[in-house]
Amino acid sequence: MCRLETAPVEPDLVGPWSRNTWIYGLRTPFSFVFLGWLTLAQAISPAFSVEIYLFTLLAAFLGLIVGAHYIDIGTSKEKFSPYLRIPHAMLAVGFVSVALGIAVGVYMAVRWDIVFLAFVLIEGFAAVAYPRENPKPVHSYLGFGLTWGTIPFLGAYLIQSSTISLLAVGLSIFIGLSVVMMHHLAVMSRESPAWKDALYLLKIYNYSVYIVAIAALAGKLVGF
Repeated sequence: MCRLETAPVEPDLVGPWSRNTWIYGLRTPFSFVFLGWLTLAQAISPAFSVEIYLFTLLAAFLGLIVGAHYIDIGTSKEKFSPYLRIPHAMLAVGFVSVALGIAVGVYMAVRWDIVFLAFVLIEGFAAVAYPRENPKPVHSYLGFGLTWGTIPFLGAYLIQSSTISLLAVGLSIFIGLSVVMMHHLAVMSRESPAWKDALYLLKIYNYSVYIVAIAALAGKLVGF
C-alpha cells in the first residue's frame, strides 16, 4: 500500500513537489480537497455563475492555500527545516497572500452579496490564526472542522445563491466532520503504528473528493 519504510513527518512531504518549498507550501493534495468541497458547494447552488466560481477559487487560493500554508511553514521552521530549506520571505509572502485573498473576498461581497463579507472576515482571521496556533481554540479539531470545512462551504454556497438552504447546512456539517477525519488520518500517518493504512485511507478520501467535485461541476456546466 505504501513504498515508504518509515512514517513521513507529513503525509504530503513525499514526491517531487517536496523538493521545492514554495511548491510544497501549496500542500497538495489537501488543497485540492479543500477546493473540491468549495466546488461542490457552488455546484449544488440553484444559481451558478462561472465568474463567481473563478473568483471564489482565486480568493481561496490566495488566502487559504498560499497564505495560510506559507504562514504555517514560516512559523514552524523547527518542524520543517530538517526536511526543507525555509526561505526567509515565506512568512511575509504568506501574510501578503492572505491580505490579497481578503481583498478579493471583499470585492466579491461588495459586488454580489454583502453578507459574504462575514465569511471573508472569519476565514481571513482563520488563515492567520490557525497556522500560528493563536488563539489556541482555533487550532483544534473543532476549529479545523469549522474554518476548513463548514464555514467556507456555506460561504461558497451563499455567494452563488445569495441564500443558505437546509441542504447546504446539512452538507456543511458533514463536510466539517469529514475534514476533521482527514486531519486525524494525517496525524495517524506520522504517529500511529498503522501509518501505512492511514496513508492509504487518505489517498482514497482525497480521490473520492476529486471525483465528486469534478462530477458535480461537470453536471452543472452541461446542465445534467
